[in-house]
Amino acid sequence: MTEDRLELLLHALFEEALDEAGRAELNELLLASADARARYRRATALHSALLRKAAHPSYFGAPVEASAEARLVPFRRGRWLAAAAGVALLGSAAAIFMTRPRGPVANVLEAQDVAWTEGSPSPASGRVPVATPLEFTRGFVKLGFPSGASVVLEGPCRFRLDEKEALSVIHGRASIHTPKGAQGFRIDTPGGRFVDLGTEFGLAVGNDGADPVVLTEVFKGEVEIQATPRDSTRLTVGESRALVRESGKPKLLADLDESPVALVNHAHDLPQSNGEEGNLALGKPVFSPGYCTRPHGSVFPPDNLTDGRLNDSGVPGDWSFWLAPDGEDGEFTVDLLALQTVGRIELQNTNNRGIDDRGTAAFELLGSLDNKNFFPLVTAELSRVTAAKGEAYPFQPFSFDPVELRYVKMVVSAHYRNEKRPSNHPCQGGGLNEIRIFSK
Repeated sequence: MTEDRLELLLHALFEEALDEAGRAELNELLLASADARARYRRATALHSALLRKAAHPSYFGAPVEASAEARLVPFRRGRWLAAAAGVALLGSAAAIFMTRPRGPVANVLEAQDVAWTEGSPSPASGRVPVATPLEFTRGFVKLGFPSGASVVLEGPCRFRLDEKEALSVIHGRASIHTPKGAQGFRIDTPGGRFVDLGTEFGLAVGNDGADPVVLTEVFKGEVEIQATPRDSTRLTVGESRALVRESGKPKLLADLDESPVALVNHAHDLPQSNGEEGNLALGKPVFSPGYCTRPHGSVFPPDNLTDGRLNDSGVPGDWSFWLAPDGEDGEFTVDLLALQTVGRIELQNTNNRGIDDRGTAAFELLGSLDNKNFFPLVTAELSRVTAAKGEAYPFQPFSFDPVELRYVKMVVSAHYRNEKRPSNHPCQGGGLNEIRIFSK
């Protein structure tokens, strides 16, 4: 027996991810070693204490009394585990795990291109661990609940299953669907609580660097927003709001920095693969002379260009695309970190979440070995984004004779603007959603 193996089995037990073979192995270890049984009891006591302290924190600042069931679960686990040695000595190893804790239930129904954060549980399917923070950096996860409610989460996302028919989304996007009879399902966020009244709605949970910013849109039915325990607002189909803090107080805005709040509904269909295989630019550093910044988390830095997130997605403070400063065409440079042979570049334009006041028109792509001397690769134009809400934006490919380079610079020479606004309106400029770079 190694301590590492026992540690792994105990971790799987506490995460409710231990299969039958793992349980049998753990029982054998406990039967064979008094030291293993002692470590077992110590780990269980610590785990139970943590559960009692962490159970169901309130997003409104007031402590929430755990339910009778929640209070019993850690105790029941502790009693079983503390008695494990005695049970094992009686030769009834399987009885140690006969009683499994009841409580919140949610299952992973589907996952698409998910990359779980190191250290986070990674339930690819089956039961979601309770009162345990989970995080993934990209992809989509669909959760199902006993009532029939379902939630599609889009990465990057941090979330936690709190109790029956309740989920906390700390960061990221969520599309929620509840059928008839599932009213009352709720999502807690750092900004407030969102209670479903029989509907479909979307959330984008972000921040402005200091305070939470939560966007919501009702696709069907009705939603109640509880910004504080005594302050609630109901939204109906077609309505959207940004929940922000101004002077320390929650406030609902119909527009976010002169931009209408609009979200995409992924409640029924998960998007397909991003098709990043062979993309030399994915995750590489990008630098630019400047980028657009506005209040309430409207920040669009150049490193968004190689993060693999598409279609003007993201949340306040963590959008997926780059925008040049107001009124500027803009430019940026991708560093591939090593010499590469490049023969094709693909570009996905932006229209700033359907606001249609940004985007690249004419541009030039340049290559370099040293970031000092550049040579031309492509001079062309990008089409304006005309995709309907929820549709994928197109990538436009540009091929050329393969050449060795390390740096790729894009210089925008003309941009799109909202034609319904005056030509000198400040909210216009260049922008791009994603750049992909391939060897051929």
